[in-house]
Amino acid sequence: MRRGFWFAFAAVCTATLAACSGGTGKGPTGPTAAPRLSKTRFLAFGDSITAGEVTTPVAGRPGGITTLAIVPSASYPTVLQSRLATAYPAQAGSIVMTNAGTSNETLIEGVARFDQVFSSSQAQVVLLQEGVNNLNLIGPDTSTGLMRIMVQQAKNAGATVFVGSMLPTVAGRTRSQNAAALVAYNNVLQVMSGQENVPYVDLYNALLPDAATLIGSDGLHPNEAGYRRMADQFFTALRTALEQAP
Repeated sequence: MRRGFWFAFAAVCTATLAACSGGTGKGPTGPTAAPRLSKTRFLAFGDSITAGEVTTPVAGRPGGITTLAIVPSASYPTVLQSRLATAYPAQAGSIVMTNAGTSNETLIEGVARFDQVFSSSQAQVVLLQEGVNNLNLIGPDTSTGLMRIMVQQAKNAGATVFVGSMLPTVAGRTRSQNAAALVAYNNVLQVMSGQENVPYVDLYNALLPDAATLIGSDGLHPNEAGYRRMADQFFTALRTALEQAP
């Protein structure tokens, strides 16, 4: 009788231990390995929209008078770097985002300075978003040709390139753009991106449904929420192209 009791007791203990260990007989496992980025040095290149220019009210000037000011903390590259550091904490210390946005720059000026900026940044990834400032003068085909020069320079140096589209405009505001010209440029940019085998980041359609609230009072530059939406789109594209499974 006593011997049968001890056999039953041992069987219960064995079953309990197996259940606590997941039924595999193995002890607790360590933390699951997290995904990583294959590249961590980024260059965001463009004009005032890359720099982070926003429309701000002029103090002491009634009537809705505003001015443009660069707010680096609001820029899409700054927001994007923060998102990447949060998503990939093991690499947070090595994620570098160089913001090379310059106000009022035309594409011709951008091409002229790109090579030196790119070389000094030692970037592995280039984010290009530029062309609105002289689009009405040179048109979508010439603008895209100039963008292609920068794309090829970065690719030839081994960098991964992402091409961002132009943003939507808001009609009736002080710096509103020709919407048809923006769409035409975006269409040619997208074709060129496919030809060069680089990701095209569609910022236009991502902001368009909420353009009235994401674009500032000048009708051209995003506000802080608009820059966050831009960062979201680049973040998704970067994750798709650069994330490595553990």
